[in-house]
Amino acid sequence: MVKYTSILNDEAFKVFLTNPSNKDLLILLVEFLLPGKKIKTLTLDDKEQHVLSISDKNCTFDVYCTTDTKERLIIEMQFEAQASFQDRMLYYSTYPIRSQIIERSMKLKEGRPHKGRAKMDYRLDPVYVISFLNFQLRHDSGETLDDNGLVSRYEIRNGRSGELMTRALNFVFVELGRLKFGPDEKDKCRNLHEQLAFSLKYGHLLKERPEGFDDPLLRRLFDATDYAMMSDEQQQIINQIMTTEIDIIARRNYAIEQAMAKEKAEIAKNLLDLGLDIEIIKKGTGLSEEEIKAL
Repeated sequence: MVKYTSILNDEAFKVFLTNPSNKDLLILLVEFLLPGKKIKTLTLDDKEQHVLSISDKNCTFDVYCTTDTKERLIIEMQFEAQASFQDRMLYYSTYPIRSQIIERSMKLKEGRPHKGRAKMDYRLDPVYVISFLNFQLRHDSGETLDDNGLVSRYEIRNGRSGELMTRALNFVFVELGRLKFGPDEKDKCRNLHEQLAFSLKYGHLLKERPEGFDDPLLRRLFDATDYAMMSDEQQQIINQIMTTEIDIIARRNYAIEQAMAKEKAEIAKNLLDLGLDIEIIKKGTGLSEEEIKAL
C-alpha cells in the first residue's frame, strides 16, 4: 500500500489539479513556474473546446483555466516521449487564442447596431502552455534551459534582435527527465525546482515528505497526493485510473514478450535450416531443445 499517489499519469494529474479542494495548489504551482505572477483566483474551464472542434474531434486538455486577469492556462502532463511534442503544444495553444476572437465576434454581432460597422478588437489576453515532461526535449544549446537546468521557456521574438513581438503566447516546459538522480538521492536537490521535480517523479515511492522539502508548494503537493487524506470518491477514482494503467502496462509487456518470442523462433528456424547444432542454437536464442525441435 503506497502512501502517496503518482500524478505522472495524465488522468491522475487531471483529477488532482481539477479538484476544487486543490485549487490553492494549482495557484501555487502556476505562480512558481511563472515568476512574478500573482493570481487571486483561477476559474477551471471546460477542457473540451467544442466550438473549435476539428473533424468532429474535440481538443482535450489535462487542465484548462483562466486567471482573474483573463490569462488562459493550459497545463499538461506527458509521461512518455512523443514525436513533435512542441508542435502538439503549439496546436493546443491555438484553441484559447481563437476562442477569444470567436467570443468577441459573437458579442459584437449581438450588440451591433442596425446601421454602421463596429470594429473588431483583436487584442489577445496572454496564453500560457505549461507542460510537465517525464523526458528530455532536444535543445540546440544548453543556454536554452533556465539556471535550474530543468525548465525551458519560449516566446515569439525577433530572430535577430530578440525583440518581443507579442506577449500573447508563452510556453513553459518542465523537463522532469533531466533530473539526474534517483529516488534515494533526495539530499542532492539543490533548489526548489529540483525538489518539485523530485516530488513529482518519485513522490509515490516515498513513505513521508522528505526533510527540507518545506516550501508551501511542496507541503500542499504531498498533502494532496496523500492517499489516506483523500475522500472515498477520490480513492475510487484513483484506484480505477491505476488499475487501468496497470492493465495497459501488462498488455504492452505481453505484446513485447510475444514479439520477442516470435523473433527468437524465426532466428532459431533459420539457424536450423543452415544446419547448426541444436546446442549452439540453444545458447544463441535462449530457447529450450524442445522448443527448437518443435519449429
